[in-house]
Amino acid sequence: MTVTRVASAVAGILTALLLQASLLGPLTFPVPVSLPALLVIVVGIYAGPGIGMALGFATGLLADLGSDHPAGAQALCWLAAGLVAGMLGGLPLQRGYGTRGVAALAALLGAATSGVLGLLLAILGSHAATAMLALTYLIPVGLTDALLALALVPPVRALLRAQGIRPPRPTARLIGSTDRLIGSADRLIGSADALG
Repeated sequence: MTVTRVASAVAGILTALLLQASLLGPLTFPVPVSLPALLVIVVGIYAGPGIGMALGFATGLLADLGSDHPAGAQALCWLAAGLVAGMLGGLPLQRGYGTRGVAALAALLGAATSGVLGLLLAILGSHAATAMLALTYLIPVGLTDALLALALVPPVRALLRAQGIRPPRPTARLIGSTDRLIGSADRLIGSADALG
């Protein structure tokens, strides 16, 4: 992984967490919409399950450390969301789905992640988290995630396709040195001349 890719991931995580805490959280209260979880899902769809898992765990752990519920709950749920998004992401991309198709998949996974997180927090006994609330907010979270995903998919897709952020392509190289190759060719030509 290149330094540029790590720096881009850190910048994306911090930007999503700051926007969630300062703007999106207060605007959508009490509906538990999560821009960082949606970012993890969209990146997982485009970059695959490995990057989705890593980004989900890192983002979830940072969000857990800044919250008052049990640490690790968001990290676990967002890790799973990145994994599932990466595994399901190949299908819409192979079929050529555009922004709306990817946004719909991201919204569906975002609502499911929110519901699972709410249920997990209710099981762990976090304050104000109940199974009924987790199920009640599934539709509002899904609709809000769909709107957010429509705005989030194009910049994430463009950023992941940017030349400076792409992983380096493997280069073809010869095994051994070119001097040995040239020397072998000279010997072959020399032995052909001796026979002729």
